[in-house]
Amino acid sequence: MAKYIKHTWLLVFLFAFNQLNAQTKVFEPKGSLSIDVGIPAQGKNESFGRVMNGLFNGGINYQYNVYKGLTIGLGAKYSYFIVNSFALNNVNWRGGLHMPALYGKIGYEKFISERFSVNASTRLGYAMMISANDSCQKIMGKPHTEGTFFIEPQVELLFTTDKNSASGFSLVLGYNFYMAEFGPEYLCMDEIPNLFEEDYVGITRFLSIGFGYRHYMGRK
Repeated sequence: MAKYIKHTWLLVFLFAFNQLNAQTKVFEPKGSLSIDVGIPAQGKNESFGRVMNGLFNGGINYQYNVYKGLTIGLGAKYSYFIVNSFALNNVNWRGGLHMPALYGKIGYEKFISERFSVNASTRLGYAMMISANDSCQKIMGKPHTEGTFFIEPQVELLFTTDKNSASGFSLVLGYNFYMAEFGPEYLCMDEIPNLFEEDYVGITRFLSIGFGYRHYMGRK
């Protein structure tokens, strides 16, 4: 009798293990199209964080599942910051910093359950930093423009709308690094009020928190 019970529990355990293993592999999409929209937090270096206020950071991309959650993709993104006139002694001019970019993406997506996945990825690409403001318009007659490489690691927590659904919504956390130093030249000025030369040192970077939508295509 004890032997029979032992074998029964062994069969139950094996069945439960197989079910759990099947659930973790139940949804493995071939690819997906995603859109994310976020709000940048205060940036760095010191001059960038003091002078610019973030309004938008978002992108659109397609990614392909290469092997068991390892993904590669391509996309475009755009970030926008406005000039904080209070940091410039309330100057009577306005403007903003436009940051359009194209990028490649590599990441890993793991479905923990039939409706929940965790994503870790990195965007790498090239961006234009276009500083359009009244100061540059008056002095140069055009925006100050600089091209630079950027990298943006992201973490994403996603819930599909239903069991094995093709649509999902996510919380997206990213940190952006632009390989350019923000300084007075972006405002077509010799110096920024109340800042020192060391405040211009350091690449441009900022945190972004937002939401995303993803549409899955096909299954492995």
